[in-house]
Amino acid sequence: MTAPVRPASFAERRAGLLLSAAVVVSLIIVSLLWGKFGVIGPDGDDVMRLVQVRALLEGQGWFDLMQPRLGLEGGTPMHWSRLVDLPMVFIAAPLAPVIGPDVAIATAITVWPLISVLIVVWGVVIGARAFGGRGVMAFAALLAFAVLYRHFRFLPGAIDHHNLQLGLILLAGGALLAPSRPANHLALAGAALGLAVAVGAEVWVFAAVLAAFVAIDWVISGEPAQRGAVAFGASFAAVIAAAFLLTVGPLDYWAVRCDAHSSVTLLAGLGGGAAFALAAQVTSEKSLAIRLAALANVAAVTGALLAVAGPQCLSNPLDALSPAAQELWLARVQEARPTLSYLDGRLDEVLFRLGTGVAGLAAAIWLARSTATRRAGLLLAVILTVSLAFALYQTRFYVFGQLFAILPLAVLAARLWSGEAGPRVPRLAYLGVVIVSVPTIWGAAGMTLSAPTPAATLARAAGPACDPRAVHAALSTLEPGRILAPADETPGLLLNTRHSALYGHYHRNAAGIEAALAIFTAPPVEARTRLRSAGVDYVLVCPADPDMQFFARHSPKGLIGEILAGRAPAWLTPALLAGPASIYRVAPDAGLDQPAGP
Repeated sequence: MTAPVRPASFAERRAGLLLSAAVVVSLIIVSLLWGKFGVIGPDGDDVMRLVQVRALLEGQGWFDLMQPRLGLEGGTPMHWSRLVDLPMVFIAAPLAPVIGPDVAIATAITVWPLISVLIVVWGVVIGARAFGGRGVMAFAALLAFAVLYRHFRFLPGAIDHHNLQLGLILLAGGALLAPSRPANHLALAGAALGLAVAVGAEVWVFAAVLAAFVAIDWVISGEPAQRGAVAFGASFAAVIAAAFLLTVGPLDYWAVRCDAHSSVTLLAGLGGGAAFALAAQVTSEKSLAIRLAALANVAAVTGALLAVAGPQCLSNPLDALSPAAQELWLARVQEARPTLSYLDGRLDEVLFRLGTGVAGLAAAIWLARSTATRRAGLLLAVILTVSLAFALYQTRFYVFGQLFAILPLAVLAARLWSGEAGPRVPRLAYLGVVIVSVPTIWGAAGMTLSAPTPAATLARAAGPACDPRAVHAALSTLEPGRILAPADETPGLLLNTRHSALYGHYHRNAAGIEAALAIFTAPPVEARTRLRSAGVDYVLVCPADPDMQFFARHSPKGLIGEILAGRAPAWLTPALLAGPASIYRVAPDAGLDQPAGP
């Protein structure tokens, strides 16, 4: 039998409430100071999420994730889960008749990120309680505030799905740390992981690592871990199944989609979770060898379901992109870059993204050396290692390392402050732990230690390549058509104008991406044919945009290279100027034989 979890003390409840209030207030203040309160976040995915939410509120079907104005004729099916749209719809829909749809939506996109950060706080609090000891909760609250107080994923307007996934994964990790393995905590962890993977497939590895830890812990511990293991497997399977029924239409029940919740993830998650719960229920009192064999059977069942239902999902869905798309598009998407690619003059970015996670890993290893905290230390060390490895692969994963580092660093700081680390360690050493826990201090150290390259200096100083307001206002005066624009401008065009866009940073629009890349790099005569084939009516050129600059360097004789060199083809008629941007109208076929302009 597992020991019951003690009720939260008044001091712990107060620390959790103070942390929640401090983080929410700080995010509101930062948003107000930056002039962003009540408006959509700057990330293109935030804007595209708002496009999706608006479409739903305006009558698009719940199961219909098509973006008809993105890509070639017919549109692009998005892989984003409706689960993330749900809280904003719940906020906006009842308010719309009272305050109007625009204000209702502005309220929803402002409130939801502040609610989502409370899931992170919950994970920190439940994890800090698992360690106990003097000062752990206070230091956890202090370090969590240092990480979250102006975090871009939780500022008002940041409505992309990453905030929810970060909170759910951290909540699951915190719930697994209690040494007594309470069943309600493990049920919470299983449900949080099931919901996280239903929201987006990019966190499957984190879910798999945490689930593997639960499974191995059960195999080694046996009966003491039985109730928790059964609760974990059952809740994971139940949430996976419920999310499938809620977000997948009946006509798509057997469709295999590797980048979203579909039949393959349902079968693997439901089968694996249920099989693990059954194995834990039946064999927990048996020998270690029998439990190990039972777990091997669970792994075999899960692997077989995955291999039969969707063998193509064992590889990265992005590998299906053409070599040209991978080289000219994917390799230049900022969030998909390896973190170490910033070493070219941006040491501050490298240290900011990795420093806290590395410090947290060292603290977790220190915790694992003690018998009392070995299980929790090992769990944190494993998840931090995975977080850092993924951040090295794609920089967008660095946030997981910063969040998971909070708990081991808080415990280490508390042990040093209270003298529990031993008489040979000065108590003031806790200040050093606090310092290395703060990402902004790592960033400041990087700026001090390195002299940025001219390119990095320009990147920091550069303003927006286009003036979005001017562009959207100008486009609103033109008859709706399809626009070829820099990928970063696409979400705003879809949100604020009636036009369609050929391409953006969305991998399911592979045909639109490849068509756009071919047009950008082809000589003008060939580009003209490709433009008409893709049904493009307008070309938006922002000379300072990184996309435009890259294609001009890559293919100086290509369409963009010729335009930036001042040699726009005659069949591109200047339609409007919008700040630093130019909008060209693609002439009818009769202009095909006209010579290039001067």
